Amino acid sequence: MPSASPRSESIASALAELDEQGPSRLYHIYRKPFHQRYEIKPTDDQTLYYGEVSLWNIKKFDITLHAGDSNKGPVVAVSKFLKFSGDCKLGLGNPDDGNAQWEDMTRKSVMHVKYRFEMTVPSQIGDPNGERRSFLWKHTRHVKVEDDSTSLMRGVRNFKLVDERTGRLMAVFTRERSTAKCGKLQINGGYGEIFDRMVLVSCVSLYERARRRNRSAGAGGGGGS
Repeated sequence: MPSASPRSESIASALAELDEQGPSRLYHIYRKPFHQRYEIKPTDDQTLYYGEVSLWNIKKFDITLHAGDSNKGPVVAVSKFLKFSGDCKLGLGNPDDGNAQWEDMTRKSVMHVKYRFEMTVPSQIGDPNGERRSFLWKHTRHVKVEDDSTSLMRGVRNFKLVDERTGRLMAVFTRERSTAKCGKLQINGGYGEIFDRMVLVSCVSLYERARRRNRSAGAGGGGGS
């Protein structure tokens, strides 16, 4: 019997790690053509978060994540793209209320293949103030959402989120070749709703920045980061 390929082994290893960490959450992310919004839906197809996109108004956030199915819902997270750096300012909560928790997501490679952010998560040793952890978004061609029957597409790089200190796999984003659906995001681990929102707003930010770069390159522009 032929031995498994290294690529197959890496996929199996990653999925086994996800299984060991307990129940995961699956989100379907949509962005319809000519619509300046993202819709984030769980498996029941009901819109859980509405991601409002701002392209031209520098006074607005590039991504504003609302709870519910419209921009009338409460703001739960925001993202501001920093020009000429590839970095983002991520805010958890509503900045207008003055109680948003701000974090930096910084680009750690020239080719946009690695991004880093920190946040406070529930402490594993019972500290009521939580503990600071750092996470890395990385491009991957070897990992996809578990139970996804589609094969990994040649030339399409997915994302995986890992704990920088332990290497633990926290989330996987699998892209789809569709005019309306961006892909699927699987979040693992037991850090709670705030962590899930940070993963969601950071993932959508990476996707939107890549979309703008590709659009700019297709139009012959040199920027668009």
